Amino acid sequence: MKAFIVYCHPSEDSFTSHVRDSFIRGIVDSGNEYLISDLYKMNFKSDMSEKEYLRDSNYRDTPDLEEDVLAEQKKINDSDAIVFIYPVFWTEAPAKLVGWFDRVWSYGFAYGNKKMKMLEKGMILCSAGNPVDRLEQL
Repeated sequence: MKAFIVYCHPSEDSFTSHVRDSFIRGIVDSGNEYLISDLYKMNFKSDMSEKEYLRDSNYRDTPDLEEDVLAEQKKINDSDAIVFIYPVFWTEAPAKLVGWFDRVWSYGFAYGNKKMKMLEKGMILCSAGNPVDRLEQL
C-alpha cells in the first residue's frame, strides 16, 4: 500500500513533526510506501488565483491547472490512502493546508466530472494545544 501524506507545520521543532516521523517509521516498518507533501518545505502556494477562482466558481472543467496543483493531484491518484498531519491553529487547520484544499480539490478533479481516485483509506492526525473538551467550547 502507498500512503500520500499531506504534512503542514512551519517548524521542524514541533510535536507535530514527531507525529509525522513516527507515522512514517510505522509505514516503512510495515513494508508499505509513502509519498509526502510537506507544504511549508515546498512553499506551497496557498492563495487561489483569480483564474483558479473563476475556473472553479463557474464549474469549468478546463485542463489549464497550475503545475503544482497537477503534481498534488497526481500524488493522490498514485496512492491507496491519504493522511493529513497538521496542528490546530486557533481552532482551524493552518491556512496553507486550507489553501491546499482550495486549489487541489478543484472542479473536474474532486467534484463535478471528477477524476480523483476514490481512496479506500484516509486518516487525520491532528495535534492541538488544548484538550478536546476545551476545543469543543471554542
